[in-house]
Amino acid sequence: MEFDEAIPDAYAEDFIVALIGEYFGNIAAIDDKTLRENVFLGCENGFSEEDRSVRTELADYLFEEFSVIYLGLLVNDDFRSSFKKAVDLEIDLADKSKSYVRDVRQQLKDGPAMPSKGNVVIDLSRFDLAAAKDVSMRLRSSMDKIAPFSEEFNAIVQEVTDSDAAAVGFCISNFMYLIRAFDKNPTFENYVRSVVTAVGSNLGIA
Repeated sequence: MEFDEAIPDAYAEDFIVALIGEYFGNIAAIDDKTLRENVFLGCENGFSEEDRSVRTELADYLFEEFSVIYLGLLVNDDFRSSFKKAVDLEIDLADKSKSYVRDVRQQLKDGPAMPSKGNVVIDLSRFDLAAAKDVSMRLRSSMDKIAPFSEEFNAIVQEVTDSDAAAVGFCISNFMYLIRAFDKNPTFENYVRSVVTAVGSNLGIA
């Protein structure tokens, strides 16, 4: 993969690597090369600004429901497969023409466009300490929701297979493609929302 002057900030890259290691180090086979490529994609001159943008409401939702999504990736083959397919599609679109991508995006529409108050733009060519602290705090807050299930959670982690770890690792190593899938693939986003709602209701943490 070629990068035209896409240079990540060293602190920003270290933060992403540490964050992914903290949450996924024991359940996912992270590919260091792919992860670094995605850090570059998160910089100016990596992905376009549009492809580095996430609706504010969607970003808030993903932070809030991170723990439930995390559980889903661990325990549900279909849920995990949907993530892999969504990332595969985004990678496949990387070398396609703008008109082809536009047509695919049109086919992926799932009802009216979600309203938005604005966008969060990812830029790993700069390190924003306040933003990094906010991300860490919000992820920890979400994980606190499943703290009452810590015993069951630890048992699930012990049962993660190599195949499961490879699938999760593929999705997380390609985190910029995954983020783009959430923002640009309404069919995928709405499927995830439906599963999260069902799981959250079953666990009593919706």
